Amino acid sequence: MDIIDWKGRPFVSLDKMTIYSARNSDTAKKYGHIVKAAEISNRDYGYHYSKFSSIRTMQPPPSSHRHIFLGYLAVRKLGAPDQYETWMPDHVFEELYEATSKL
Repeated sequence: MDIIDWKGRPFVSLDKMTIYSARNSDTAKKYGHIVKAAEISNRDYGYHYSKFSSIRTMQPPPSSHRHIFLGYLAVRKLGAPDQYETWMPDHVFEELYEATSKL
């Protein structure tokens, strides 16, 4: 992802995130057909969570004390009252979503 520098990565704004669509109807029903996401490690999501969890609805970060994994900061239920942010391992995210240009 080239839209933000390495240092700013944990604090990427929603408008700079890539648009993805659900690959199947079950995922779309549960979490919304469209999500916005940015590549981020589980440790960086922890920094993101510590900065924004008091003003946004967010899932707690996974443990990153022993291992750092690549994944995605995903904003699910985009635009709905129950919109929330979460972190997902890259292989899980890529199984559920694909990049799209539709919003």
